[in-house]
Amino acid sequence: MYRQILSGILCAAIVLIPATVQAQRRAAGVLVDVVDERQISDTQAVIGQLVATRRAAVATRTAGVVEAVQFEVGDQVRKGQALVALDKSRIAIERRAAEASVGVARAVIRVADAKLKLAELAFKRQADLRKSTAFSRSRYDDLKQAVVQSQSERSQAQAQLQTARSSLDRTEYELRHSVINAPFDGVIIERQAQPGQYMSPGGTVATLLDISNLEVEADVPGNIANGLRAGTKVAAIFDGGTRRDVAVRTIIPVQNLSTRTRPVRFAARLGDNQSAHIAIGSTVTLQMPVSAPRKVLSAPKDALLQSRGGWIVYVVVDNKAQPRPVKLGQSVRDRIEILSGLKAGDVVVVRGNERLRPGQPVKPRQVKANVVKSQG
Repeated sequence: MYRQILSGILCAAIVLIPATVQAQRRAAGVLVDVVDERQISDTQAVIGQLVATRRAAVATRTAGVVEAVQFEVGDQVRKGQALVALDKSRIAIERRAAEASVGVARAVIRVADAKLKLAELAFKRQADLRKSTAFSRSRYDDLKQAVVQSQSERSQAQAQLQTARSSLDRTEYELRHSVINAPFDGVIIERQAQPGQYMSPGGTVATLLDISNLEVEADVPGNIANGLRAGTKVAAIFDGGTRRDVAVRTIIPVQNLSTRTRPVRFAARLGDNQSAHIAIGSTVTLQMPVSAPRKVLSAPKDALLQSRGGWIVYVVVDNKAQPRPVKLGQSVRDRIEILSGLKAGDVVVVRGNERLRPGQPVKPRQVKANVVKSQG
């Protein structure tokens, strides 16, 4: 009986060993990336904050009672979008009165034109009699004075027309601005107007923040700021881990004597999706360059594995995974400087490497650049 049991165990072992060998030889699907050379420079972290280049207290240009408020705090609005409507009743009445005044002034001008024409005609007739016995000097002077008076009356009527037109223009201006529109694209962060509220000219109805044009403001050590130029790109890490390059827009020519720093503004061009999750005033970490750029050999950080002797990576050679010990240098975002152990062009495993064994066959697939970056 014992012989039968032992024979069964040996048979099972004979069956399992080839299966295990077969499993070890099965090619593992992995993602790979390439070791390459990149330029880097030593950096120093500087803390800044996100600021908006445009923030406006949207004001009324005319007086009136608020009839409707067409926004809420947090709304994203477009340039020209209606925010507040004032009651137009008073302005409409004043406009009709101004239109009537313009009509009256025009009628007065017509009367003055007719009177001036008659006065000029009578004066001309008297002037034509100057060489005849029917000429009267006193009559001539009276008619001349009448022409001057008619001209004065016409000028006065013309001035009245200008005054009436100015009143009409003013009412049309008030009517046109009885609806307060957004001056630019942005987000409403404060609401100051309520229906029924009386607004004086210049009164604020809302505070609008432009989140499409953002900047990072930071106090940079003077020795570093001196090496910056407009357009210099700097790596920035925003709240939430978002990484983005920002470019120097301007270096303010003022130095803080106590901290030895200078304010620097960086243009931050964020996409719509990123802007929606970033708050003005939030912290931004800037990686400021403190040395000249140098070329280094770099590999993805995802390729690194911790071993007893240090760090290793798996290199794909003839579709087999071969471990290589590496010596590391400076971190370069989602990549790491390789001081020894690899060469440019080596294909390294970045996904699935934690399950590999030396010499194991693999089916490599090139990882997309954005997939690797998302792991940084």
